[in-house]
Amino acid sequence: MVAAAKAGTPAETIGAVFAARFVALGGVVLFSGALLDRFDPVRAAVVADSTRVVALAVLAIAWDGRLDAVVVAVAVLVGLCEAVSEPALLVIAPRVLDGRSPTAAAGPTAGPAPAEDAKDAEDAEVTAAYGLLEGLRNVSGMVGPTLAAAVVAGLGSSAGAVLAAVTFGLSAVATRWAGAHLVAGSRSGAPAQKPDPARAEPETSRPGSDGPGEPEPEPSLLHSALQGLIVLWRIPWLRSVQLLAVIHVVFAVGPWMVALPVFLVEGGHSATLYGFVLGAFAIGNAVGALVGGRIGGPRRGLYALALLALYGLTVLAPVASGSLVLLTVAFVAGGIGQQAFDVAKMTGLRRDVPEELHGRAFSADFFFSFASLPLGQLLGAALLRFADPRTIMLWGGALVLVSTAAVTLRPDVRRFSSAPAAASVPAAQTPLVER
Repeated sequence: MVAAAKAGTPAETIGAVFAARFVALGGVVLFSGALLDRFDPVRAAVVADSTRVVALAVLAIAWDGRLDAVVVAVAVLVGLCEAVSEPALLVIAPRVLDGRSPTAAAGPTAGPAPAEDAKDAEDAEVTAAYGLLEGLRNVSGMVGPTLAAAVVAGLGSSAGAVLAAVTFGLSAVATRWAGAHLVAGSRSGAPAQKPDPARAEPETSRPGSDGPGEPEPEPSLLHSALQGLIVLWRIPWLRSVQLLAVIHVVFAVGPWMVALPVFLVEGGHSATLYGFVLGAFAIGNAVGALVGGRIGGPRRGLYALALLALYGLTVLAPVASGSLVLLTVAFVAGGIGQQAFDVAKMTGLRRDVPEELHGRAFSADFFFSFASLPLGQLLGAALLRFADPRTIMLWGGALVLVSTAAVTLRPDVRRFSSAPAAASVPAAQTPLVER
């Protein structure tokens, strides 16, 4: 994009290339989740990264710095591959832990209390892993564009494409390495994957026959993809959290993203301030991923939602103060809260959704937020015709705070768990000791 801008490409064309990638990503992410549940997610992620390596290598050879059909095709292909790799990593990481952790190797434990303790320990490991994974993503999201811009400016557009290809190649190697540990864990007697109930069931006999009948045919890809949406809807706390996310993105985040630069420019600030506060938010995201990795216990949902409410203060901060220090603090805090909430939610989703639906559930979760953002931005553009940016931002901040507080009224949302409170927090049995 930097090279295209230097070549004088119109902003509309650059925007169209970005749109091509995101349309491809949003259009297939539900279906990619269904494929991840049918096939090996490690192999799928490696194929996605390898495909991007080839596409970017072709771009490095054939690109002259202008945006043309080749660049659009590569953007679409990158979006399709991203729709596979993003949910695949969320499926793979806990399975690698299952293969390597002592709790997995120990096997089933006797009694409900030890089993619950093992489950809590597993949740803590998975939450920490998701926190680390999201933290690395956010750090790479800050470092990557800066490094790419420097390479393109110094060595040219082809060098930037080569750097991106090398990066995806390293990602493929790392994912394959993680998959090897997953397989090794399975062979060593510590199953890296829980048994799939859908495949473990014996073949049923047809009525009127003596032997086992033919297995039922697999449902269509569309039917399988819809199962991801259905499972999120049928779990009450996940349904509430997904509705909260859609309300935030459509009616608060999207309009705020459109109104913020207009508000800053009308207030006499430069575009540098806009870039600076977004950078502060990205730093908060990186820290928030690690904070989210530490959230646990019976009130994990309440803690996560309290952190998410900080984002409401971020939305209100530019209206309340023009101080650079206060804006920086508010945007860092909002980034921490938003990412910490996401990490805790992903752990709860993995725990309550059956493993054979993990790929579809993570893809559906991504789809809800991703598909809602363009709607929110369109709404923000429309609202600017009737309301000033200050009003839009006040409304957005208030909506985030009120709706986040309202959803905490549900006990299961405060736990991020469908299990009853007594079951999710077993009372410790203290033996009687004679004094």
